Amino acid sequence: MSPRLERVNPAPRSEQHPAPSRRPELQPLRTNDTKAVLTGMALWAVALVVLLVVPPAGAASWWAWTCVAGLAGGVFGLWYVRRRDRDAPAIPPDEQPIEPSTAVPPASG
Repeated sequence: MSPRLERVNPAPRSEQHPAPSRRPELQPLRTNDTKAVLTGMALWAVALVVLLVVPPAGAASWWAWTCVAGLAGGVFGLWYVRRRDRDAPAIPPDEQPIEPSTAVPPASG
C-alpha cells in the first residue's frame, strides 16, 4: 500500500494567479445579413439556370433539386433574418461596437 499523498497548497489560487483586468464586453459586428442571403439565393438561381440549360449526363438530375432546395432555404433564411431584425431592440447611436483584440488595425497611408 502506498501512503496517501496530500496536496499542499500554501496560497489560494486567487493569490497565486490574480484575475486579469476585465475587458469591456464585445458588441456583435454589424453585418448585412439580408444581402448575404440574397447573394446566396442568386448563386443558387444561376446554378439552377445553368443546369436547366445544360442538363447533366446520366443520373445527376438531383443536382437541379439541390439548387431548388438551396433557393427554398434562402427564402426561409430571408424571412428569418428580416423577422429577427424587425424584433431586435434598437441600439443607441452613441454606442460604438468594440472590435476584438485580434482585429487588424487599419493600414496607415
